[in-house]
Amino acid sequence: MTARRYTAWPACVVTGLAVFLCGLDHLVLLTALPAIRSDLGRGVDAAAAGWFVNAYLVPVAVLPPLVTRLAARFGQRRVFTAALVVFTAGSATAACSATAALLTMARMVQGTGAAAIAPLSLTLVAAAVPVHRRPVLLGVWGALGGLAVAVGPVVGGAVVQWGGWQYVFWINVPLGILLVAAARSFLREPSTATAAAATAPTKIGPSAGWQIKTRRFRQRSRLCRGLHAVHFCGFLMHAGVFGTVFWLAQFPQTVQGHSPWEAGLRILPWTAMPLLVAPLAGLVMGRTGARPVLVAAFVLTTVSSGWFALFLTPQSGYVAQLPGLLAGGMGMALFFTAAPEALLANASDLRVSDASGFNSSVREIGALAGVGASTVLFTHNGSTAGPAAFTHGLTAVLWGGVAVAGLGLLAAAATGPARIRVAERTPPSAVDAAVTPQPAVL
Repeated sequence: MTARRYTAWPACVVTGLAVFLCGLDHLVLLTALPAIRSDLGRGVDAAAAGWFVNAYLVPVAVLPPLVTRLAARFGQRRVFTAALVVFTAGSATAACSATAALLTMARMVQGTGAAAIAPLSLTLVAAAVPVHRRPVLLGVWGALGGLAVAVGPVVGGAVVQWGGWQYVFWINVPLGILLVAAARSFLREPSTATAAAATAPTKIGPSAGWQIKTRRFRQRSRLCRGLHAVHFCGFLMHAGVFGTVFWLAQFPQTVQGHSPWEAGLRILPWTAMPLLVAPLAGLVMGRTGARPVLVAAFVLTTVSSGWFALFLTPQSGYVAQLPGLLAGGMGMALFFTAAPEALLANASDLRVSDASGFNSSVREIGALAGVGASTVLFTHNGSTAGPAAFTHGLTAVLWGGVAVAGLGLLAAAATGPARIRVAERTPPSAVDAAVTPQPAVL
């Protein structure tokens, strides 16, 4: 127990910062794409520049299930550390890229590393943190991931305005090297199940056998339904966030004429919310469980998209935009805080590593689907030809975000157990077993 208490916070910080770097690179290029297109040549049109974003998202979406199998064979900490090396190497290559093709390939290398970092970080931090301390620590861990997605456009705008787009990638290199060293020092490999945990059911009298099997079957069915709902929540939140922010982040520059840095500052109330809300949400989640927090997250996301859809115009003042920015930031902060807890609660009788890997894939597929669907909505209802046309297309995208968030609200209400119930868990050795990657029905 002493070793666990000693490694809990360092493990949470190491895995959280790794997830932060990966999440940052999801949206950091939104405000840097014009500069990249200008620097790499006129042949890089808007469609080709879109691949600088998609080349990162595709491996992150499809590789996590394979990563969990590799982790089962070679060890989770070893694969996690190797993924950090791959991500750092991809970042350095991207910073040195002189052609669009090389930058696209470098982004795919980055995405390959990120595909392993996201799912394995959850299982590694779960192995280091006792169950009763998970709500607060997972709140910090989840806040870092949510903050990264939020500040991506801000960081990209600042770097482009005062440096160059290459520094968007260079900032990952020293941090990546430090995280590799920290991972080797502070992360431990999750242990396997003990014989006592494996044989515990055999110690119960035969007369109770059928009752236990029936109760376990019902519990497993309930957890499976809840786990599917958690996956669907992740898909919908990422589809909604990526689909709307892809266009909303361009509104200050394209419609109102602000610089990239000014555009980043104007959305600061949204980006700052994870810092303020997530720690408090972690404390609340310790009392209420994850489900009420997830429901609140989708309620706020619905309010945010609806506010912008109703009131955003080319002449909208900044004060009129604040309610939508604040609600959207709070909703995102609540989701990224509660989602890890909801996953662990609903995967308690399954294998967390497999569930986490699948959940990461579903989220990234949601991001790809959200950007694609929002592009279709935008092009069918507006264009970039002028402020009015852009706003009209953006409004259609925002109403689509309202619909997606509404579906997420229904899914969040069906996420099964409200919390991880320590009293119903097997002994600590079995908690370690729950994070050992094994095949599971998802």
